[in-house]
Amino acid sequence: MSGDLFSALFKRRSEVDSGGQTWESAPEKSVADASHLVDLRFDGSAPTAQEWLQQLELTPEEDMLAEALADGMVERRQALPTHLHPALSKEDTERLNQLAAALAKMQREFVAERESLGEQREELTRREAELRSREDALEAERQAQQRREEERRNYPQPAWLENIEGTMNIGVVGNAGVGKSLLINKLRRLRPGAHGWAPVGVNETTREPTMYPFPGQPDVRLWDLPGAGTAAVPSETYVQDMGLRYFDKLLICTAGRFTSTEVELRAEMDRHKVPFYMVRTKVDIDVWNNQEDNGCDEKATLNLIRDDLTNNHAVESVFLVSSREPELYDMPQLVAELFPGMRRQMDASAPSFCPSAPAWNDAWAMPVMFSTVMAGLQGRWYDGYSAVYLVQGGQVHVTLSQGQRAIVPLTENNGRVWWCSRWFINEESVVKARRRSELRWSPTQPSDQPLVWWWSD
Repeated sequence: MSGDLFSALFKRRSEVDSGGQTWESAPEKSVADASHLVDLRFDGSAPTAQEWLQQLELTPEEDMLAEALADGMVERRQALPTHLHPALSKEDTERLNQLAAALAKMQREFVAERESLGEQREELTRREAELRSREDALEAERQAQQRREEERRNYPQPAWLENIEGTMNIGVVGNAGVGKSLLINKLRRLRPGAHGWAPVGVNETTREPTMYPFPGQPDVRLWDLPGAGTAAVPSETYVQDMGLRYFDKLLICTAGRFTSTEVELRAEMDRHKVPFYMVRTKVDIDVWNNQEDNGCDEKATLNLIRDDLTNNHAVESVFLVSSREPELYDMPQLVAELFPGMRRQMDASAPSFCPSAPAWNDAWAMPVMFSTVMAGLQGRWYDGYSAVYLVQGGQVHVTLSQGQRAIVPLTENNGRVWWCSRWFINEESVVKARRRSELRWSPTQPSDQPLVWWWSD
């Protein structure tokens, strides 16, 4: 009885969470004054955040990412995805005409030979069977071309999806608010706010199909597609409007249960043999909520999610991921499935494994030069004064609401990271921030108040 009650409570909690506009905790008002900004140098010499990010040197893992994707593109040499029929070409029409002409010639020869051969019935029977075989082949070819042409008319290639020959196109689809944009950013391993960063918000931010190439490998392209079921993109015509059959692969995403829209997408992709992956995002929030509400550990929560999707929604294979915690759950497996070249970099049992790239052995981990505390800081934050803090390595780019900018170095010693030598955080602070999206810096001077940052992405 207690197990049934526990499952019901967890399922209800997931339904409530999936219906929310945002998955972050509501920020509490900061009690700190602006003294943490007073000593900073806002003299106009600091670049914008985007310019600053572009000036930073590429990390070894970013260079390796482009190289791994280039290896994967070797396997994608055909002009179109294997599951997509090419448009009828001039050569197709000529081939059909040649088959028809050859058949007509054979028919004439057969009539002439039948009149001349007379008693040679056995030879006539063989030639007659060959003729019927040719006729059947011609009819089969004609019907196949008609089907291909009809499918092209029913599912035309969208005008915005250009140059699919020789490129790898991966579509990311799902209802509004499931975290498609942030997932695309994490798959491309971009720094928050860097050039090409897909806008992230609590509401639907994607109004039209948007292409995001991989840094250093523009032939590998991720497409952020508008959520289905909105006024702009009705579910009834979603497959046709988005041209989903023209993609190499498809990610079908949800942040809760899979709705009828996702189930229909899966059936359509199955019917046309388009490779797809069912992806359940924001799993870290479910794990945290179930731990807080029911005392359930991570493994049990993941099993409950999988059982619910299998038994109640007929989803047998799903990747459970967290864009906030990309090193956990099924994100590494998803990357290996999407990009064959990446699998060789990450899997020691793969034929072309590269032991010189240790960052991929511990999939999606922060570089070893960062401590646990410093690694937990990486990304974009904001405070109660609308100042934005972009942390990259041991430096912080600060942008005030009025546009003033400064670059501040962080210091670290004895397991603590310091801000302006007056506020500090430790590993416990980072653990709490991962759970609540709120980072609290402890003051060392009695006159200072705690400094509060909130996670922005």
